[in-house]
Amino acid sequence: DKLKVKVVDPDTSEAALVGIRSFNKDPNFYTGYARNFIAKSVKNNADGDVRVGYIRQASSIIGSIQELLEGRQGLFGADAAKEAGVRVDKAQALIGKFLGECGIDSEKEKFDAYVSNHPY
Repeated sequence: DKLKVKVVDPDTSEAALVGIRSFNKDPNFYTGYARNFIAKSVKNNADGDVRVGYIRQASSIIGSIQELLEGRQGLFGADAAKEAGVRVDKAQALIGKFLGECGIDSEKEKFDAYVSNHPY
């Protein structure tokens, strides 16, 4: 949610870019983390599990915001900020979908609140 606040405001988008550039140094980190988490509950092909795909897609969407905000995708200023906000919403919905389908019980209230705030 903090990322969305930063990207939708052209005046604070540079602050968002700092974090996104750092994220893009290892764009597969969260996908690997999700794969390791899923591997604990499935016997084979955790990498091919659809839930890992949600995190892979969310990571790709977040990573693409860097080029968008740097003006390399044809949008600038307020238009780029608006599109970046849409992309953050999509990524958050995918993360919510991952959490919802994983059946995480320890912090259930916290995750349920996140999932309900970011419907898929």
